Amino acid sequence: MKRVLLIAAAAMMALCLIPSAGFCDYHHAGEKDSGQFLTVYPDKAGTKLDHCSLCHTGGQYTDKGKTVKLGSCQWCHYKYGYDGKGSLSDTLNGYGAAYLNAGKNQGAFKAIENLDSDGDGFSNVIEITATRYPGDKNDTPSKVPAPSRVYTRAQIEAMPQHTQFLLMNASRQVDSYAQYSGVPMKDLLDDAGISASATGITVYAPDGWSQTHPLEYNADIEMYHVYGNTPGQGYQYPPATYFYDAEADVRLNTASGWCDYSSPSCTGRNNGDAISVVNGLKAILAIKREGAYLTTGVLNAQNTLDGEGPFRVVVPQKYPNAPDQSSKSSAQSVKWPYNADWDHNAGACSRAATIIKVEPLPEGTTDINILEAGWSYVAGNKIVIYGAIDGTDSNGNGILDSEEKTTGTNYYLDPSSAYPRHAKGKDHVLINTSKGDLANVQAISDDDPSIPQDGKPSLNFPYGALKFQITGLTAGEEVNLTITFPRAVPSDARYYKISTTGTWTEVPFTRGSNGKSIIMKLKDGDPLTDADGLANGVILDPGAMGTTKTESSGGGSSSGCFITTSSGTLCSSGILLIILSGILLFRGISLRFRSGRQ
Repeated sequence: MKRVLLIAAAAMMALCLIPSAGFCDYHHAGEKDSGQFLTVYPDKAGTKLDHCSLCHTGGQYTDKGKTVKLGSCQWCHYKYGYDGKGSLSDTLNGYGAAYLNAGKNQGAFKAIENLDSDGDGFSNVIEITATRYPGDKNDTPSKVPAPSRVYTRAQIEAMPQHTQFLLMNASRQVDSYAQYSGVPMKDLLDDAGISASATGITVYAPDGWSQTHPLEYNADIEMYHVYGNTPGQGYQYPPATYFYDAEADVRLNTASGWCDYSSPSCTGRNNGDAISVVNGLKAILAIKREGAYLTTGVLNAQNTLDGEGPFRVVVPQKYPNAPDQSSKSSAQSVKWPYNADWDHNAGACSRAATIIKVEPLPEGTTDINILEAGWSYVAGNKIVIYGAIDGTDSNGNGILDSEEKTTGTNYYLDPSSAYPRHAKGKDHVLINTSKGDLANVQAISDDDPSIPQDGKPSLNFPYGALKFQITGLTAGEEVNLTITFPRAVPSDARYYKISTTGTWTEVPFTRGSNGKSIIMKLKDGDPLTDADGLANGVILDPGAMGTTKTESSGGGSSSGCFITTSSGTLCSSGILLIILSGILLFRGISLRFRSGRQ
């Protein structure tokens, strides 16, 4: 198959609606139609309708007997072609075609409101009002949002990590060798409760880019799989070779070099060396490069994406080859000139990923509201996984059973309890109310953008913050709330309620007999213990436990260890660990990426 163009030409995108305010604040290649849509429907800024998929459809083709499915971004590029000579109209859904035929302007959106462009029985305006795609007959107002799970970077880091050195081979940008660390994508999806019906994932970045990955191996060079490619190989990619040539080295050949070998992990390697990776090369959700957290993704002055983090999907080459010259370079009489048929995996390594959609969506569901899952997720070091995952929530508290259900516990069956994984590690926090039911439970970092930072005490919050409601109470009723943490509560611990106005107020508590619990009295309508201050039968309770001590490293291990901020590491066992100087810290090379994909 012809190499898919990963950098769209401006002409191609003249009809494409890419997310803007709220989700990405980015209009790809200068297209103007998204702005016109938002002028007519301003409340849809940042929602799933503020995206290519409003007017463009995904598609599929057959390669070597297998059906390859592509999302709207990749399908648009595939149909338009590397040379820009393909058919753009082939990428439009019914709504996009109607918009084009009506004149492709603000008036066109109004003119087609009463049409039923996808033939699902609902007019376009009814579907838009309900935030449903008017060009997709499978997305109707009768659908409910698909199940989802949010992960923080600390939670990802607490999972078993995989480190791999590999070539990031780009089509148009500088190639590079680098070492990435993160959680294998398969392990992450398993943790999220991936359904047996799942076929693949689509990864979204907040600049509007999306990339489709099948679960199983597909021979197509563009389709980088999540699972294994041969029986008995697990979910590894094929082993690779280190290729070095002075002509390619950008440090030695600044005029026409094309590969960056400056990574500390390149030290001591020679051309032709086998790249040895413990447990093999895999598709991973990376959080570190060369041992340092990925540089946070931002929009630069040219309104294009710089940086990689906090999360980057990293896929190795399926068909290992040497780094080749950039397709943009005029210097092609080199050892490894650009070859369109070679494996350019860097373009499939989505930077600043904030959403992983597990395909296909379960019957009766639609996409989640992605209004917040854009730049705010980048700022909050979070990523959301939704779609074909186990959506069972037996006690209705907002935490899926796949997260609450652990060996030897049945809290997932108790409406008065919640057992979420805390925001800063792998362990769980148990929340229990003496009356009423828990609802809308969330575990979030205390520095999350949704948490007011003004007036926040200068303390460490080892478990982040908790948000939840207690429902089913009589107006003004009082309850006892018990929170049990993974380890002993420090002697100087304090608990703070966070009001809707951003006030952090200390709330008194008593300690449980096990040393790990705190017990508080909350009263519906009490401005001190009910964040909304209304006697309405619902207690709104965002809060966090603070201490002058900081939790030990390890992302939530159950060691019962805290570190004092003044004199090194002091564990509950009394062992003092001295942090010695002279430790070499490798920092990742911060690369600035130009517009589009690599």
